[in-house]
Amino acid sequence: MKCFINEFCNKCNQPYTNYQWCQQCNSKQFQQGFSKWTSKNKYIDKFIQEAQLNARNNYEVLEWIPYNKLTNINYYDKGGFSEIYKATWLDGPIYSWNFNKQQWNRWNFQTGYDVILKTLNNSSDINDKFLDEV
Repeated sequence: MKCFINEFCNKCNQPYTNYQWCQQCNSKQFQQGFSKWTSKNKYIDKFIQEAQLNARNNYEVLEWIPYNKLTNINYYDKGGFSEIYKATWLDGPIYSWNFNKQQWNRWNFQTGYDVILKTLNNSSDINDKFLDEV
């Protein structure tokens, strides 16, 4: 585990596990938010939650993005098991927890954050075996 010199968490005073990232405190923040979102699939929810609890930096964070947080959704291509779309995510991904505001700091670049979306065929039947392969 790499520590950043003179970089300590404002909450627990432990060294960051990555730049401005405290795995211990961020895991607690994610856990407190679990009841505020759902994909409506218990296997997907569990998969995302485990990734959030174990994220050692902001690049390892997975999030469920509500449809109303996406704009400019445009068809891009079709694959074997899915269709691919481009969109703009209004909020942008998490990069750190803001203790003063009690909310996540996000990369939104004023105009949103470009993302690629995939719709999976028969996605209502996703189970833990499928997710183990992901």
